[in-house]
This record gives sequence, structure tokens and C-alpha cells, in this order.
Amino acid sequence: MNNRYLNFLTSVKILFRIFLLGLLILFISKLIFLFAFGVYDDLQGYLPDLFRAFVMGFRFDVKVLGYGLFPLMLLCFTGFLNSKNPESNGLFNRISLIYGVVILMLFIIISVIDFFYFKFFHTRISVIFFGIIEDDTSAVLKSVWTDYPMILILISLSVIGILLYFVLHKLVRTAVKHSYLQNVWLRVIFVFLFIGIYVLASRGTLEMFPLGAHNSTVSGNTFVNTLTQNGITSLQTAYSDRKVSISTDIAQMLLEYNFDNQEEAVIEYLGKTDIDTINITSNLLSTTPEDLFLKNNPPNVVFLFMESMSSYYYELHSSQTNLFGKLEDQLRCCYVFRNFLSNTNGTISSLESVMVGTPRSPLSQSVYQTRSLLSSVAKPFYDNGYNTYFVTGGKLGWRSLDKFIYNQYFENVEGEATLKKLYPDAKTCEWGVHDENVFDRIYQILSADSQKPRFIFTLTISNHTPFETPKSYSNYPLNVTDEIKSKLKTTPEIAYKNLLSYQYSNNCLGQFIEDLRKSPLGENTIVVATGDHNTLQLFEFTDKDLLRKYSVPFIIYIPEKYKPEGMVNTKRFGSHKDIFPTIFNLSLSNASYLNTGNNMLSEESISDFGVYNYYFAIGSAGCVDFQQNPLYYSWEDSSYTNLIPLGQNHNSGLDSLYLKAKAYIASMNIYIMTDLRSKRVGEH
Repeated sequence: MNNRYLNFLTSVKILFRIFLLGLLILFISKLIFLFAFGVYDDLQGYLPDLFRAFVMGFRFDVKVLGYGLFPLMLLCFTGFLNSKNPESNGLFNRISLIYGVVILMLFIIISVIDFFYFKFFHTRISVIFFGIIEDDTSAVLKSVWTDYPMILILISLSVIGILLYFVLHKLVRTAVKHSYLQNVWLRVIFVFLFIGIYVLASRGTLEMFPLGAHNSTVSGNTFVNTLTQNGITSLQTAYSDRKVSISTDIAQMLLEYNFDNQEEAVIEYLGKTDIDTINITSNLLSTTPEDLFLKNNPPNVVFLFMESMSSYYYELHSSQTNLFGKLEDQLRCCYVFRNFLSNTNGTISSLESVMVGTPRSPLSQSVYQTRSLLSSVAKPFYDNGYNTYFVTGGKLGWRSLDKFIYNQYFENVEGEATLKKLYPDAKTCEWGVHDENVFDRIYQILSADSQKPRFIFTLTISNHTPFETPKSYSNYPLNVTDEIKSKLKTTPEIAYKNLLSYQYSNNCLGQFIEDLRKSPLGENTIVVATGDHNTLQLFEFTDKDLLRKYSVPFIIYIPEKYKPEGMVNTKRFGSHKDIFPTIFNLSLSNASYLNTGNNMLSEESISDFGVYNYYFAIGSAGCVDFQQNPLYYSWEDSSYTNLIPLGQNHNSGLDSLYLKAKAYIASMNIYIMTDLRSKRVGEH
């Protein structure tokens, strides 16, 4: 019996040593994360919070190691089956060595991925991570290979793996030299104590609910809060989010946003109490005013979803760092809103949220991918006699768009394959056909003889990693100045490629608008452009820069006879949710549509605010981040440039913003979930 117990204790000792080594690795990864991404000046007032973040991070690390090493914990009890001397317990030692190397290397690899993921997206691994599998995988891998030092990373991981093997081999081999408890009752107590401590470690807390993402907010500083997580917990959270992302449980959703019922959410969103409580979703529909001019003179409408069109880059534009090309002159003829956010930080989620108003994504890769949604922005145009087009330079198989778009009231759907046929000499990149040929195709569609006006929804792809521009492109002056270099978190070479790609894409847009304005089409074609999301790859952003971090421009070219009367306030706050309420009221008479937001050209509004990722809202009162426990920010002054973090302190203006944003999200969920739960299948 003595040898059996000694073998058990030896196994526990080996497990404990592997556990401690794992904690050390995850702690080092946090330090690397802090020194790589932390902004010293921004963190000066948060030293106590940093300590709390590392304490909470330690608890998360213990939890993931508890789960990861659980098989070894169970194997410890096989020691009771082995009566041989501990020095001869070779099988368990070998299993412990191999398993320890594999699991710790896996944690290291995930941590490395998490590091570079944050470097690009400014967030720990999120649900967008699964795009590596579900996206155009070869293009993604090429971007990774191009943008990151993969050879150095692979060599480093190999060296770390070898060192890890020798360290663990030493720890396992020396674990058998021991002296242990002799009293039988102390041995029994130790066994139960071991089980209890291990279960507690794996649970992370003595509270009712296990340690989870809801525990990760320990500071009013968003960066400090990221330090509580590790790559493994982030990946687990992302996977959980992915599994529940297309839930249609309205009651559970309302509980998440703290509304007792659907009526309460809709009343708060619309700001009125006289609603139809029988058919609740009917309240979320609006109708454009009757307009005889629009009815007799329907304009063409071109909506351009520009890849990674950042609003922050407008601040970097100068004569020596020209980021606009031909767009610069055309912007003088447009309305440009810059206090404006993308609905999400990923292309597919932003695309679907704009196209059908859904906070739930990706529908295109779900069981609902063939469902025609009544909220599709193409439907009001389709119902009013327009020819409807979806045009992209990308591959239609990407994210199963070919299955989804065709069912959203688009009569004509064109992608890379179509454009290559139409333009045999088309300029191509890893993601498809370059923007210049996409704009050529749009102009060709508008120029063709037709008795019907045209609505064209376009997704561009050029301004995307690995940032390839056509060799034939003659660029404008583009210097990565010392000032820009001082702000970079990547190499000047990658920055140059990104800025050049941004300039190229803008230049194509500028050329398109210029060509329209010089032709008869300019008299009856409305052009609207925005970014699908911001670019977060080049620069660090602190909490005072959240508007810069998340903003995209909202650009509207309107022919003279369609322009709204009176002044337009381009300082208003908004986001993707406000795009099509603006377009519908500008172009259609007596048309019904899902009321996702405001007409940005009108003085009337539900209330002015923008929403990002459905957990961040911004308006004139400041902003609130409610991904976990709400964090509040106020504006430094009336210029709406810099924010002041308030932590969990707030005021009536911020309370109103928080409530309005939640009501908007809940209301859109109510509409989409109700539509998804209907029995309709793929009809027009």
C-alpha cells in the first residue's frame, strides 16, 4: 500500500510542477502583452487596476490549466493501482512528459495567435477568428504569411518546444526523489484536499457561477481589462459566442438587455407609447413621405461598402501623404459625416447588419442562409420597380454569400467570376477583382439602356491585407512621415502598403464620382459610400481615441435636384444603422422599410447615436461600453475629439444613451428573430 500511495503522490507532484510551469508561461505572455501594447502615459493612473487585472488573470490562468491538465489529474489516481517503486513508474512519467509538452505548446501557440490577433483587431480572439476557417482560407493564410514574420515565429516556436521538452523532462525525472506523509489519516485528508483544490481551481471561484467573461472587467480602462484574459479563455468565449450567435430566443435576448417584454424595448427605442401591442414588429416599420417628384423621377442609387475605409486616416491626409487621390476634389461636392461608426468590426457582420438590419450574424453561414428577409434594403427598391444589383470584386462563395444574397431581393448578383468574363484584362488580387474594374462595371450598368432605375449594392475588396495594388496604378505622393512612423505599431513597409491601398481605393471612388458628374448620369444618380469597418492594424488607440478607433466616413453625393432643403448637420452622431433610412427618404416615395435609425439629412431623429459591435454606443453625451459591466466616457469638450474615461461613474445623459442603445439592439433583434422564426422559405 505504501508504494501505491507514493506513486499517487509522485504523480501529484509531477502534475503540480507542470501546472506551475504553465502558470509561469501564461504570466510571461501577459507581461509581453502589456509591454507590447500598453501605452505608458495612458496607464499611469491605473496602476492599482493593473494589479487587479493580473490577479484576475492569474485566476483565469489557473482555470484553463485546471481544464487542460484534467486528464493528468485523473491519471494520478492510477498510482494506487501500481505497487512498484515510484522510480519504476515510467509509464505515467512518459505520459506526463508527452502530454505536458503537447498541452503547454498548444497554450503557447494560442497565445501567439492571440497576440497577433490583438495587434490587428485591437481585441482578444473573438468570434471573427473563425473566419480563418470559414473565410477564403488560402487568401487569409497568404495575408498572414505576408504581414507577419512567419518564418521567425515558426523557428521561435520550434526552439521553445525543444526547451519545454528538456525542462519538463528534468521536472518529471526529479519528482521521484521525495519523502512523504506517513500517517494514514493525513494521507486520506490529503487525497480529498487535492480533489477539492483541483475542482476549485478549475471552477475559478467559490461563487454560484464559475469564473467567466463577466468577471473580466476590473478597470475603467479597456486595455487593462484585456489583461485579465488569456488566449485560451478568449478562444473559448469566441467559440461560445459563435454557437449562440443565431439564437431566436426572444425572451432570453430581452433578459440579456434588461427588458421585461418586447413592448418595453420598442417603446424606449421609438420614444413613443402609442404602439400596436398585438403586432409588435409593425411598429418598427416606417414609410417615406409621399413625393410626386421622386415618384416621377426615381434616381439611380449606388451604395458602396468600401473595404476598411477608415475615418481616422482623414487626419493623416496631406499633400505629401495623399490618401484621397481623386476623391479629394469630389468630397467638396458631398456630405461627409465622420462622427460615424461601423456596426461591427468584421466585413460579413457589417454587411449583413446593413443589408438586412440584423444584429445576429453570420446568417449566410447558418440554417437561415436561404431565407428571404423582409428587412432587406433591396426590397423597398424591388417593390418600387427598380432593377436591383449586388456587385462585388470578391468571390461569391465567400461566407456562402452566393446562397444568401440571391434571396435578399437582388435580381442580379455579380462577383469575381462575372467581372473576369466581362473584363478579361481585369486587375486581380488575392481577394478577387480590384476596385477599378468594379467601378467600371457599376458605370456600365448605369449607362445601359433601361426603363427602370437601378439600385446597386457594392462590396469592394482592394483595401485588404495583403494590400496589393495593381502594378499599373500610378500613385499620388505618399510619404510615411516621421510623425506617422512615431504612431505605428507595425513596420513602415506594411504601413506604406496599407496607405497606398487606401489611396488606391479612394482614388477609384473619386474617379467614379467624377465620371458620373461629367456625364448625364450625374443628374439622377445618388452615390453613398462608407467603410465596412475601420482599419486597426497600423496604430495604437487609447481610451480617449475611441471615436477615431471605431469610426468610418459616411459619404453622400446627391445631384442638385435631389438635395434636401436647408442645412445638413454633418457633425451628427450615427452609424451603419442610419444609412438606409437616409437613402430611402432621399430616393423613394411612400416606401415601407425597417426603421433601423435616423435620416441623417433631416432634422428629425429618434435620437442621434452610433453603435459599434452591438456593445458600444456613442453620442453627444459621450459613450458607453457595455460588453461586460458598463464603462462610461464623457467628452473633453464640445469638439467631440477626445474622451475622458469615467469608469463606472455616469450621468443622466450617459444613462439615456445606454438605455437607447440597448433598446435599439433589442428592437432590431425582435424584428429579425420574429422573421427568422417564421415558416417562410426563400420567397420573394
